[in-house]
Amino acid sequence: MKAEIEIECDRPDIVIKALEPEIEETKKFDVKIEAERDKIKLEFESEDISGLLAGINSYMRLVKTSINGMEE
Repeated sequence: MKAEIEIECDRPDIVIKALEPEIEETKKFDVKIEAERDKIKLEFESEDISGLLAGINSYMRLVKTSINGMEE
């Protein structure tokens, strides 16, 4: 199963740098993160829906925290 999410962001490079320590291979899912001009692109892959949802939920929280931290 695969999912792709794009999030608009003023400084995607900063968000990705903040996420780099969190990027690791897990047994439940794989994730690829790319910065584009004004957005972040996340690609998730998993064998099952629970792994896919675990990855999406984890990274959405991390991205939200990073973006909120930049706005403060």
